[in-house]
Amino acid sequence: MARTSTRLAILSAAVTVAARQGISSATMDAVADEAGVAKGSLYYNYPNKDAIFEAVMRDGFEGLRTRAEGARADAVPADALLAVSIASLELLRENTDRAKVMAAELFRTDRPWNEAVASARQSLVEVYLRAMRDSYPARPGGAPISEMTAGAFMGALVGAALSWLVLHPEMTPEQVAAQVLALTRLGAGHDASA
Repeated sequence: MARTSTRLAILSAAVTVAARQGISSATMDAVADEAGVAKGSLYYNYPNKDAIFEAVMRDGFEGLRTRAEGARADAVPADALLAVSIASLELLRENTDRAKVMAAELFRTDRPWNEAVASARQSLVEVYLRAMRDSYPARPGGAPISEMTAGAFMGALVGAALSWLVLHPEMTPEQVAAQVLALTRLGAGHDASA
């Protein structure tokens, strides 16, 4: 197995193990077993469990950012937020184990990789911020759409994605996105039934 494919197998296995039992309970032995690699190979590619899960989280945010940026670029400005929402939801559905792990870790502040992952998370928030500004241009006297607003939107989208994937899998990504966007319209003073 080439080094790149070994690294990918390790990360994929780490996601599977963490989705099943949580990052705190995941062990290097369990990841090696799931990946089908020797424990020495695991340590050759990653010095410790924290390095593995740093890569899992960073790759997850970067994957979301890439998908969301592409959707925003392809959308007309008024539909940018809807497009990035649907694209994000579709990617989370395609990778439900990673979605579980990322959602569980999204608001944790005690992990050693938080600082390293912060820039990847921030780049995703910036895509959501640009899409929000595209879709909801500034109104005279209206509150500006800030980075905090985009971070809150990301939290709402991830929360909705978990509810969808676990409780309402019959819904489409478009229906889930519409529910989350109804919140942004309410907060912006728009009619949610429109």
